[in-house]
Amino acid sequence: MEKLWDRAVSQALPDRPTKTVFLTACDSISELPHKIGPTSKYFGLLLAADTRGVDPSFIDDIAAQLLEAGLVYLCAWGPDCEHLHDIFDEANLARELDGNTSSNRSDDVVMTTWHKDESLKDALHFFVHSAFATEAYASECRDWVIATIGNPEWESEVRSSIRSVICDPPGN
Repeated sequence: MEKLWDRAVSQALPDRPTKTVFLTACDSISELPHKIGPTSKYFGLLLAADTRGVDPSFIDDIAAQLLEAGLVYLCAWGPDCEHLHDIFDEANLARELDGNTSSNRSDDVVMTTWHKDESLKDALHFFVHSAFATEAYASECRDWVIATIGNPEWESEVRSSIRSVICDPPGN
């Protein structure tokens, strides 16, 4: 993981905890659990991937590994991101039913969103400024990872957009 920004402040909710934003680029989704090494107990993930044609049970296994590693917020973006999102939700539900959650509070959940009709830059903006861990996880969720899967153009777009996404007010 490469640190892109330290202590990013939300424009929407500046009183929320700051975020350390990382980038990891993977050739395939199978690399993802091995490339994410958060420094905080919990982490958020913007997963930019094209999962059309990927076996759902394979994605479920990746989701289970990331949830076990501390994933508490997922933003899914890219072709078939709704399906990717649903698989992560199902993996988390299976974890909860097995009693394998980190929180002992029944009112806290792993948050997930999908961003089918948004540009990558808009999804980045949401991820930095509007995505937050729920109360039980918030104080120990400082790492926010952007992962691009199999698409160097997406990685390049993240790199070229991140400063304006973090620093510029909306509409600029």
